[in-house]
Amino acid sequence: MSITKNDLLTDGLQRISETARFLGISRSHVYQLINAGRIPTVRIGRSRRIPIKAVRDFAADNLVCVSVPPK
Repeated sequence: MSITKNDLLTDGLQRISETARFLGISRSHVYQLINAGRIPTVRIGRSRRIPIKAVRDFAADNLVCVSVPPK
């Protein structure tokens, strides 16, 4: 099953600052991720908005689980 552009928009959009706060990174780092093509954006006039689903997917795709060896 492939994700369409409309699927990304179902949860709404958020500002760059909201994305940075959610991910725990700086706004400039968010812009770096956008420019690298890792997070998609929507242009509305001069503003950029980020699909909330795209941010959640980005976080889930970069989730690292460290297993602790048994004693």
